[in-house]
Amino acid sequence: MPGKSRKKTETLRPDTTLTPVGEPEAEVYVWGLPGCCLRSFKEAVVKLGGERRLLELRCSCERAWQVTSSLDDRVLERFVTHGGPRVGGKGMGWRRTPSHSI
Repeated sequence: MPGKSRKKTETLRPDTTLTPVGEPEAEVYVWGLPGCCLRSFKEAVVKLGGERRLLELRCSCERAWQVTSSLDDRVLERFVTHGGPRVGGKGMGWRRTPSHSI
């Protein structure tokens, strides 16, 4: 489309939600993050490489966030999602069962 300067692939979906680590009841949409945390989140999502998905986002302001929900494939490829307050999540993420360890 003429006149468009941004690619659709550069825009993050606004329906991604995060919670501060240890505060699952304080869930916010991605656009509600402080500016520095939003920049860190965008950088982490578009970063190439990395073998493992991240458990949480760490910002230079020392805040830490967990992704609780997203429909953005790039976010889901980069971060492990944690249950938020709507699903009774307590910020525990997943647990490995001892019977499956080698």
